[in-house]
Amino acid sequence: MEDGSYSGGSWSYSSGSSDYDSFSSRSVRRRYDLPTPDCSHRPSSNREEDRISDLPDLILIQILSFLPLTDAIVSARLSKRWRFLWKMVPNLAFSHSDHYSKRRPSDMVSFIDKALLLHERSAINKFSVEFDYRPKFQSAVDVWLHVASEKNVEEIYLDLQQDWSGRYNLPKHSYTNSSLVKLTLRDCGMKPNEVVSWPSLKTLSISYDGELNDNSIASILSGCPVLESLELCKCVDLSRLNTMSASLKKLTIRSCDIRQISAPKVESLSILGSTEKTMSLDLPSLLHATLNFELRIEKKGSKDSHIRSGRLMTYLLETLNGVDELTIGNWCIQVLSVLEVQNLTCPTAMWKRLILNARFSRWDLPGIANLLRSSVSLETLVINMNRQSGRREIVLREEDGYKKLYQLYEKLDDKYWNSQDGAFVNSLQRLKTVKIIDDNVHYRYARHSERLLGLLQVILKNARMLEKVAICTFKSPNHGSLNNMEVAQRLLSFPKASPTAVILFYKS
Repeated sequence: MEDGSYSGGSWSYSSGSSDYDSFSSRSVRRRYDLPTPDCSHRPSSNREEDRISDLPDLILIQILSFLPLTDAIVSARLSKRWRFLWKMVPNLAFSHSDHYSKRRPSDMVSFIDKALLLHERSAINKFSVEFDYRPKFQSAVDVWLHVASEKNVEEIYLDLQQDWSGRYNLPKHSYTNSSLVKLTLRDCGMKPNEVVSWPSLKTLSISYDGELNDNSIASILSGCPVLESLELCKCVDLSRLNTMSASLKKLTIRSCDIRQISAPKVESLSILGSTEKTMSLDLPSLLHATLNFELRIEKKGSKDSHIRSGRLMTYLLETLNGVDELTIGNWCIQVLSVLEVQNLTCPTAMWKRLILNARFSRWDLPGIANLLRSSVSLETLVINMNRQSGRREIVLREEDGYKKLYQLYEKLDDKYWNSQDGAFVNSLQRLKTVKIIDDNVHYRYARHSERLLGLLQVILKNARMLEKVAICTFKSPNHGSLNNMEVAQRLLSFPKASPTAVILFYKS
């Protein structure tokens, strides 16, 4: 490190000046291009009393803890009362995006070195670092983590943005920590060659670790006896995740090629991003499931791709048919559309709450109809028509052997729901609540709103126990979308199977 070093469990600091002078608020502002606080309104002897500075230290420190550490240090210029308070803040957060974007990474490393050297609080809640890592900084980052551990840190967030020169690997001493409750690692390698001991860890998130394998994750999980939530993102070497943990309740898999998941006590599963592999699930305690992913196939739109996608979705819906709540994304809905136009129905499901993330493009409609007909116990339907819902699209081309399907696809239009009249006579019978969340503000989404109204017409006509339809909108009538008054008039004109159903509008 530039001015401070760590050796044998103690710090050494070489400087001809005092600690505070070497790291004063003025030097921090000058070196890191920080703004100068406006002190023109500070109370003088003949002005109103400075009530904030009269607050107890604990409250002032709590206020500073909500600021980036650079801003907390600059606050020392306000008055002598504030001069050393930053040294006692419980959260140490350093981000290259805050004030260092125009500086070299080595400047940030030096800044963190000095901040940790001068920080006096014996216990911290959170230690967070986000910067452009280079291999020459490995010893410095090792020391930071050791100091945080010595201060009984409860949460560590480490995002070390890499280049081609090399990856940071978590040091051996970091695999033993009795105080750690939450750990988030981005672009950090984990090679637990020795015993892992994180007895207090409840939340673990690992991203972009291309070397994390089945044995490594098994070793890590064995050292986390109270772990409740696990998130794995782009850990491409993982193929199996098998754990008998009684505490693990929430599992999130994002863009991993895991083929097998077995976790008997997990209650919430999210499969996000993309994957190249089909998977098998053994999750007997599952209550909540989210399917918002895409199956990556070398030749998109090929006949084989739709067969594999359809088989995977059919398997997942059969496996998850007993959950209480299912959230399903746009790509998965469109796979169900391919099945629907081939007269292949979804397996009957018992979930009570269904959340659809759909843009309501024309290729969403058959999949939504397929899902609703199979949801025989559905009580609550939530539709998120947000701008992110339509980012993944099924590719369906006539030249790939899908001439009939392509022709059916071309015939899908805004009147699709009229063709479904009578298809929901035996479904939607337990539906009580429908909630629409719509933040589509561009004019081109007006047609999608028309398709949504067509679905609501079907629901109002068939849902005998319906109690309310709540519509939350971010839209403005000036953008060409349907305004609330027009929607209300249209909905009130539709026949209703439930005479007590009400229609509510609210803004968010």
